[in-house]
Amino acid sequence: MANCGIGCFLVILGVTCIQGFGTYRDKIPNGNRVPHPCKPNYIWNGVGHQKSVGDGYRNQFGKDFADARHTWTGELCEKDSDGDGKTNGYELGDPSCSWVEGQPSPESTTLSHPGVCEPWNDPKCQHQLTWMSEACKSDEFNCSALNDVGLKNMTLKFPSTPVPVQETTYICMEFELDNTGDFHIVATEPIVDNVNVMHHAVIFGCSSDTHDIRSTPHQCGMVASRECGQILSIWTLGSPGECLHEKVGIRIGSNGIKRVALQFHWNNPTLKTDYVDSSAMIVHYTSNKRENDAGVWTVGSELFVVPPRTRNTQVTGDCPSSCTSSMLTDKIYVVTAFNHMHYIGAQQKIELFRNGTKVTDITNDEKYNYDSPVVHEFTTPIEVQPGDVITTTCGFNSLDRDAVTNWGDATSDEMCYGFMTYYPKENVNKLFCNAFRSIPYCAVVDGNFFEGCELSKYFDDEGPGLEKKQFALDLNDTCFSSCTTECFRLLDNNPCMKGQPRAYIDYYYSYSDTDREIKRMYSQCDLTPTTTPNTDGAASNAMTFYLSVLPIVLTACLIRF
Repeated sequence: MANCGIGCFLVILGVTCIQGFGTYRDKIPNGNRVPHPCKPNYIWNGVGHQKSVGDGYRNQFGKDFADARHTWTGELCEKDSDGDGKTNGYELGDPSCSWVEGQPSPESTTLSHPGVCEPWNDPKCQHQLTWMSEACKSDEFNCSALNDVGLKNMTLKFPSTPVPVQETTYICMEFELDNTGDFHIVATEPIVDNVNVMHHAVIFGCSSDTHDIRSTPHQCGMVASRECGQILSIWTLGSPGECLHEKVGIRIGSNGIKRVALQFHWNNPTLKTDYVDSSAMIVHYTSNKRENDAGVWTVGSELFVVPPRTRNTQVTGDCPSSCTSSMLTDKIYVVTAFNHMHYIGAQQKIELFRNGTKVTDITNDEKYNYDSPVVHEFTTPIEVQPGDVITTTCGFNSLDRDAVTNWGDATSDEMCYGFMTYYPKENVNKLFCNAFRSIPYCAVVDGNFFEGCELSKYFDDEGPGLEKKQFALDLNDTCFSSCTTECFRLLDNNPCMKGQPRAYIDYYYSYSDTDREIKRMYSQCDLTPTTTPNTDGAASNAMTFYLSVLPIVLTACLIRF
């Protein structure tokens, strides 16, 4: 999560999107010593990938290595994967193709990259120019705020911590900030210790500074904790850091946030048992405050699915006018924005509408690549008014996947979020405007209809008509032990038992015993209805009493990242 993954990519049939893993370097000679073709004294860690850190799309050597089942074979050694006139074996110091996995790598003073045609900008290497131009950009963090007089910094650093033997881990640790004055954070900068596992980092602001501080690393969720859930800054692979817009700063200290949680997302898909990490984030702050306090507002869609072998699956999440009317107390101004998907994300945009007319694109990444972060900055901030509509649309290319891809926190899952830095912070009273697929959470609470269904009535037994309680009683009368004809008719005539409303109810009726019992009854009619009546009077009466006395509570929705 900021600068959580954005950018450009070219959708090419047959290009595989996959992460690079450090263990693969041990399977080729000198895999840990492959030099960067355009940065002296740099190592290209992800030898088979278009990104030196090892994430994203494979280069041609990576494809050939995968075709060889990740084994150093004679055929792979003798190939010239990158087309620069030198065999892979020659470039990796094994010209005789005699090296065997487990042996020491052969000594060589002429190592070069088997997946990068060199010289990388030579006319014969034009086929790689797009991604190599990105790879050859300077890693230097250029931020004018770092030259400000009186700038201070503090480093939020994890101790050396074992990485769990599991694919995805969210790990958090809390830190006290400088409370000796009134400050603005103006930039954040990463220190990455273990590039093999680091996926992204988030700094969350804590609303409480009196709870027991969690000052040692501990596993957490996509949000650090109930007390620490306000996104302040996000870093992801490919970004040198975050430099805040000159008009804004994040208020900390005596009049602002006093405690933060630093969260790392570790990715260990090969289940290595000996990884450790002690990464950090540097916070740059100053008492020379900017004119506005900044906030981060999140929009997007959750809990969607992407079918396999599809070129362009569209997922849309709306923040409708009813939601912005209640969330915004006055106008806000967006100064930067960026998109976030994972590795099958193809394009994403955030659109702003007013009175039925499109105002502008806040973001529009027509060619998205998680590994090439693009932060959209606005010299003239974009004005957003209460009553405006913000629509986030994500397109996914799953041609290379044989199974359904679910929304989720793992890198093999997908996401669809937009993050907007805005001012003034106090004009937004809810920092998330996300949707369940295409159904905005906030609009459910507002009582909006979706495909003919007023969903809010199915989450509140105190609303008009006591819809949920009556629905439970009707199910108990007709569907308790089987799907009768009457049960089937009851559900078939109910628009909330179809399409997206049904999916929403299915998900949120999975938490309490009461809701699971309701779901059990209506789910029976997902099969062919029978004509067997419900004759279990005792069970029916017990269920009626059970439902009449239990409270029904609307489940609160938290941002997932």
